[in-house]
Amino acid sequence: MKPTALTLLLALAISCGAIAELPDLTGTWAMIQVYPQIAILPMAGEVPRSSMVAQFVEITQSGSVLTMRDTYCFTDVDDGTPLVETVIPEAFMASLVPGPRTAIFVEQTGSVRFEAATYVEVRGAILDDPLSDPLPMEASDSRVFDQDGDGNPGMTVHVTILGLVEGETYVVQRVSYRLSGTVIDRGRIEGTIEWSDEQVVLGATNALLEADTIGLLDPDPAAHRFVMVRVDESWTCETLRDRLDEIIGDTAS
Repeated sequence: MKPTALTLLLALAISCGAIAELPDLTGTWAMIQVYPQIAILPMAGEVPRSSMVAQFVEITQSGSVLTMRDTYCFTDVDDGTPLVETVIPEAFMASLVPGPRTAIFVEQTGSVRFEAATYVEVRGAILDDPLSDPLPMEASDSRVFDQDGDGNPGMTVHVTILGLVEGETYVVQRVSYRLSGTVIDRGRIEGTIEWSDEQVVLGATNALLEADTIGLLDPDPAAHRFVMVRVDESWTCETLRDRLDEIIGDTAS
């Protein structure tokens, strides 16, 4: 089996004797991820679009190896224009149950790097090979299922266009991302995200909403960012939203 980049970094950390120097980051963390795009929206044209994903992460640590278990809170979409509004329902977010992810810490001169393995998540469909199987194109595809439990195929997203056309779209998605950052201190990690996403619209309550959005990644790599902060167990998703500006700092800029 060919070694992954994460495996090679771990081997380097061990060979350098860095593991004993690394901080213990076991505990509960809040994570904010920012995903900027240049989107081409129906009736709006080309606009700067971004999604901000908020979640909690439970970290357990063994030496330099981390296991991360996520619980999603909310996703806010800024469509870049008042002509279009996309809302990700609570049922959508509640239906996401990510599997454990892995990451490692590598000590470098003057800093400690955080490197996470690539994570792939398929939503609204079950694929034999989540990484490379094509997404279903029709609601009748046997791989499609009602993941958010609202009686409709795939995942339901609420969309409004021009304040006049309002309804639901039914989609399947594949999201892939990898985090790479720096441990600022024992309570904060910041870095960048390498990511991609795919979406197929299976249907909609209004034919005008069936057109899928074309999105290109923002060309500035530094704009694709994440931040993690240590929190206590009393935090809820409402706390996370209330403290959002304080957590992200310059991350959203």
